[in-house]
Amino acid sequence: MVEKKPVSVGWQVVFVIIPYVWIYAFYRIEKLTIGIVLAIISTLAGISFQMILPFPWGLGTSWIFYIIIPIYFVVKWSREWNEKYQTN
Repeated sequence: MVEKKPVSVGWQVVFVIIPYVWIYAFYRIEKLTIGIVLAIISTLAGISFQMILPFPWGLGTSWIFYIIIPIYFVVKWSREWNEKYQTN
């Protein structure tokens, strides 16, 4: 069971960047299932762009899907989590 306390958004971003540690980042905010679906979709989109576009453009576009989109969602959901469990 996840601890019901605020999480550090900065650490969440670091966890998303490190391979396989992103699972822990989504688990901490109880969005693991959605995080796995997001990872599958971003992986498939990244592979598609690498196959369609030539080398430097395909790689750059795939980075957008592999890194930036999961970071956006983990920051958004971590902030929502922190608002829900903020201790004042």
